[in-house]
Amino acid sequence: MGNRLFEAAQTGNIQILHQLLAENPFILHTIELSSQGFNPLDIASTAGHVEFVKGIIRFRPDFAKQVNQDGFSPIHIAAAIGNLEIVREFMKVDRKLCQLEGRNRWTALHYAASRGKVDTIEEMLLACPESIEVVTVQNETALHLAVKNSQFQAINFMVTWVREMKKDEILDMKDEHGNSILHPAAWRKQRHARKISSLLLFFYFIFFF
Repeated sequence: MGNRLFEAAQTGNIQILHQLLAENPFILHTIELSSQGFNPLDIASTAGHVEFVKGIIRFRPDFAKQVNQDGFSPIHIAAAIGNLEIVREFMKVDRKLCQLEGRNRWTALHYAASRGKVDTIEEMLLACPESIEVVTVQNETALHLAVKNSQFQAINFMVTWVREMKKDEILDMKDEHGNSILHPAAWRKQRHARKISSLLLFFYFIFFF
């Protein structure tokens, strides 16, 4: 029965989920993790099955707070992919999930910023504005990670948001090497000189004007 549940999560087959629950109402309480350390919510989030995610949350909202053996929770997965609808479902469980720490203390906002998922970033900052200050094990903010990965739109959105919220001190937060997002060393880590120049010009324009 457990294999059928995980197969249903992978395909998003909500009918099989209901069938399994009818056969054994406690199935979601007796099956915690797959052999790979994932719960059904991890799998459904990876595959982007919104209705299946809703179905699991209805019976086991605590699954949303579980961090698997690889250091990821369901909201980390959904944020990295940029599945806004699924992220919203998790935020309904607990808005503080956007601050849940996984591998290297990365949060869902860190993953969204590093991948440039602007809609997801906006949703999480709206629900949990304090998450912009959370840092990774390397003391990197979401802004550091957006800069590090050359995510122009994410940088623009977050810098604008920070300034509108009058939280400019976040722009001066330093990583483990003492670099703020304005520090030249943070930009020298980029591979291509042309990309560095463009990104610097872009950033200084939105920051100072």
